[in-house]
Formats: sequence, structure tokens, C-alpha cells
Amino acid sequence: MFASTKYLLFSSALLLAALPVRSAEETPGVAPMAPATAVVKCPGVTSIPFTADQEQALPLLIVGSLTCGDTVVVLSDREGYTAHIRTRDGQEGYVARMYLATEVEAPAPVQKAQPSSATPVNGVVRWQAGAPGCDQFVSHGRHVESITAHGITVQVSVQDSGWKYRANVAISNQSGGSVDITPGIITLDELLPNLKVLPATDAEKVAHTPTHQVFWTIADAVPSASAVASHSAAVSANESRTSSTPDYLSPHMALASVKHVAFARSESVDINAISLKNGSLPTSQKTAGVMWFERDSSARELSMRVPVGDVVFDFAFSLEQKK
Repeated sequence: MFASTKYLLFSSALLLAALPVRSAEETPGVAPMAPATAVVKCPGVTSIPFTADQEQALPLLIVGSLTCGDTVVVLSDREGYTAHIRTRDGQEGYVARMYLATEVEAPAPVQKAQPSSATPVNGVVRWQAGAPGCDQFVSHGRHVESITAHGITVQVSVQDSGWKYRANVAISNQSGGSVDITPGIITLDELLPNLKVLPATDAEKVAHTPTHQVFWTIADAVPSASAVASHSAAVSANESRTSSTPDYLSPHMALASVKHVAFARSESVDINAISLKNGSLPTSQKTAGVMWFERDSSARELSMRVPVGDVVFDFAFSLEQKK
């Protein structure tokens, strides 16, 4: 009896003496982590081996392999070279941490849809319905044609006031450098029934004219039926647009949206303030303004050319003759 008691006490002492040592061996320098899932990522390879030993010393003791996209449970991660994982079928081993996506990774930033770009031919881009870089839409009841090329977007609408042709022009510069805006070299030509230049009228002259038809609209020029890309049918302005080009004309169109049935006096608007100005347009900036051109009551087809930078933007319009 005495011997048994002595033996139990001796055994207990040995056990207590061993516990601190055992605890030190089992408790790592980092706090234990709760199991978490991770996704296997395979940069440039189809599978990743995992091993029985943490250090993955040579020769490797390979337990199995992981396929890209597999989900595993991370049992331990001391933020060293490897992490202790368990596969879906219960196998355990060590895999290099670089192959594990242990956190929900932020999605790649969504690239803003950029309007496609037209390709200049001999320095000229011509508007065609449905063609790359070309768009059309309705702004304040007016048909607008838009062309984007070399990072520059030009938008134009043309109305017949019964006295002058009025053109609304907007330019957005995303080219990475400044471009010059020169209204004096913008042209409006009649193509049908006669081929002739329709000279621009100076804004000062428009501002001092006694007529009240500066902002009247008796006809809105629409995209010419001849300006249709060979690979696409003409796109109605009321149908789905061909790109997501913003409407750069919108604030200026409101000033030029008065119908002739509504009496509007030109002196109520500062003509010089809204006219298209000369100047240098820095990158990431936009401008818009109004121009007036001589009118031919018989004109059916018009071509407006807007040179910006090293590109000439050519727009084709059609006018329905009033009988």
C-alpha cells in the first residue's frame, strides 16, 4: 500500500515536471488561428504540390497536388513560407503561401467604357451611322452627330432658322495635350442640289441684327441618308445609340431650342457669350458654342467640317425642303 502511494506520487511529479516543457513545445510564437478557407491560385501552372513537411526541404515529401481554383482549409499559418492546409478529401500538408488567396481579393477596377475611335483617312474622319467612333442622338429635340478620333470628340447639330443656318458645336479633349479651337476655319458647305460654300456670319453681326429669328427653328438637319457605314443600316436617333458618348452640347442646346411659333427676341440672349470661341483647349476639358452660316433655301445636303488638332471632323446632314 505504501509502495503504491509512493509510486503514484512519484509518477505525478514526473508528469507535472513534464507539462511545462510539453506546453512550450506545443505553443508556437503566434496565437493559434481558427480554420479558414482559401482558394488555390496557380500563376502560370496547372497544379501545385503540397508536402508532408513544413519546410519543404529536398527531397520533397509530396502528399498530393492542388488544382487551380480548389478550395482548402487553412489549419495554421505562421506567416512563413508555407501554410498548413487540409483538402476537401481530408488530406493535410503544407503548401507555399504564395499559392493561396486567403482573403477576398478586391475585384479588378472596372474600366470605363470608352467610345470607339474613328480612323482618319488623309487627316479626315467622316461621320457614318454605325461606324466606329461615330454616334448620334437627340438633345433638346435636335439631332446631334458625334465623332471621336485621337482622343478628341466633336459634336455638331445644325438648324435652319429661316434666316441663317445655326450650328451648335461641342468639343471634348481627352487627347493628352492641348488643341487649338479656331471657329474661323470651320466650314459649312452645300452639297445638293448645288455645290457651294456657305460663309460663316460673325457673331458681332448676329448680335446687332434687327431680326428676331436668331434662335428660331423651322427645320432641324438630320443625318444624311448617304452617310451610312457599309456594314450597318442607318440608325434612327430614337433607337439604341451606337456608343455611350456623353452629350457635350446639352447646356448650349437649351439656348437654341426655341421654335419659330414662340416669339424669341435675340437681344434677350448675349450672342457673344454663347458663340464658339477661339482658344487653346487643355486636355480633359471641353467647350461648346454656336455659329451662324449663310442660308440657301433650296439646300438638301450639307457638309460641316470642324478642324481640331491634326484631324478634320466631317459631318453630313440632310434638310427636308418645306413645301
